[in-house]
Amino acid sequence: MVKNIELSTKLDMEFDDQAPEALFEAIISDLLIPRYKENKDWNLSLNIIIEEMNRLISKYELDPKLKLGLLNQVEKHLDKEIEELTGTAKIEILFLNMDDYVEDIKKLITAGKDKQQLRHDMAQLIFPLTIFELGELFIFLGKRAFLK
Repeated sequence: MVKNIELSTKLDMEFDDQAPEALFEAIISDLLIPRYKENKDWNLSLNIIIEEMNRLISKYELDPKLKLGLLNQVEKHLDKEIEELTGTAKIEILFLNMDDYVEDIKKLITAGKDKQQLRHDMAQLIFPLTIFELGELFIFLGKRAFLK
């Protein structure tokens, strides 16, 4: 079934419940990316798009499982299309800057600093990261170390 819906950004679009990806892409490009650029807070940005999906589900009587579909679509973007965010801050390790972040860690380790200075510099590097972002970093490092 196809319905006309309006996002909170005033974007009017057709929603086909058999092909919801267009809605997910619109939410990612019109809400997630701009909000993340503004606040540089990944968790807040995710909450904003989930609230938007909740609003659409209520207003247009859509399937509540669309929230899961939206989050799966966001996950597909984490290593590719959201690359336009890479210039905003170090927190973009979730996106294409993961390799750059790992390079910064490698430079610290190979700089020949004593253990105390290395710990301090490493702490400074990862200090602004959330638990979610640290988890993404460990997953990335684990995949590089164990899946070669």
